[in-house]
Amino acid sequence: MLKSNVLRLVQLSDTHLLGENGLLHGHINTWSRTVAALSAAAHFNPDAVLITGDIADRGQNIYPSAARLFAQAQQDLQCPIITMPGNHDPAGSVGNEFNRARLASGPFPGDTIHEVAGLRIISLDSHGFGERAGWLTSEQLQWLADLLTTAAPRGSVLALHHPPIPSVLLAQAGRGLADPENLAAVLAGSDIRGIFCGHYHSSAVGALGTIPVWAAPAVSYNLNLFAPETHIQGLDTSWLSVITLDAENLSVTPVHINAPAASFSCEIRGLTPEPAIA
Repeated sequence: MLKSNVLRLVQLSDTHLLGENGLLHGHINTWSRTVAALSAAAHFNPDAVLITGDIADRGQNIYPSAARLFAQAQQDLQCPIITMPGNHDPAGSVGNEFNRARLASGPFPGDTIHEVAGLRIISLDSHGFGERAGWLTSEQLQWLADLLTTAAPRGSVLALHHPPIPSVLLAQAGRGLADPENLAAVLAGSDIRGIFCGHYHSSAVGALGTIPVWAAPAVSYNLNLFAPETHIQGLDTSWLSVITLDAENLSVTPVHINAPAASFSCEIRGLTPEPAIA
């Protein structure tokens, strides 16, 4: 239900959930941080919540529990919880038990369509499990192109894990969406109003053609942009993003969530960490 003339989305990204009470990097309780982020989302009275990938850490099989958590959050928040996989999520892991409010699905289970008060929200599976970069198939791009031939009453937004813009960190060079020009060609002239991503564990703003792109900071931890080029350093920060849309404007506000102290540092040899952390 539309709560006002303004639509509000809350974005959570990179939860990196672990099984068996595991702590990420030995310090971070990612389940607690995810629950805290969902609880904080309620403050903003969202019309939908986007979960933009890396639900699990390194493919750990937490997906049935995560689906139950998001289903409960959807009930509590009284709005759709829209979930797509990231590069830490194996193929098919974000399946039919997620996205229970979807109107339709695309070529992959993580390709979904939701509509909120006339705003069409399209999610895409950008793949990349165990790979350096994310990617979209020709089948996905054709599905998206066909979908966008008809405009939505309040326009559309697109959500996927891998940003089609670069990161400022050298260690993340080439780890966004491969061949972003292919996506740009499909979106040109469409009703897409914004693209919302995760993956970089730091906030970034850019554009794909004329379409604004927001790479959201993470729920689990974020990266120290002042770290030496030979290191990735994780910081004790947990964030969500509040996306506000009216008939003409779009804005994004990153919101810090209080979290217990934790940090880590790991050396990267040759600036090509394997497997990638973010």
